[in-house]
Amino acid sequence: MKFIGWFFLLTLFALPSLVAAEGEKSAPFASQNVSDHAPKQESDLIDGLILNRAMTRFGHRFYRQFVAAYRDIGGITTHSGLSVVERATARSGSKISILHNRRPIFVTIVSPASRHLDKQAELAAARVNQLLIQAQQQAGLVQWLDPDLAEDEF
Repeated sequence: MKFIGWFFLLTLFALPSLVAAEGEKSAPFASQNVSDHAPKQESDLIDGLILNRAMTRFGHRFYRQFVAAYRDIGGITTHSGLSVVERATARSGSKISILHNRRPIFVTIVSPASRHLDKQAELAAARVNQLLIQAQQQAGLVQWLDPDLAEDEF
């Protein structure tokens, strides 16, 4: 027991001096560029983010396959965040929804007995990418649909 106490004290007091001696040779931790400042734009935080809100093993597998397929097809990353949300039921498997700005854009049912989970995730990734591209194109066209292109004078 005395040995453990002495070892603890030696570790407690000797290690910081050894780390400081080696830290003088290399760059100290304080000089690393770690910034806690808020990003300039909120979109810098969430562009390309895909959140996992799955609960079961099948939901997590769907999420992993969805993200891999989405990255493989070169899905757009200028969306403001996607969420893969799973609602598990005991009888019929899981209802998986993919949300964009908290609105469902794709919904599928995944059964634990299904052998086509990977295929469903790949199809979901392709469809979600297609829907996001359409939404961006429509947002670009909406500005030209307003007959009064000037700002209000108020």
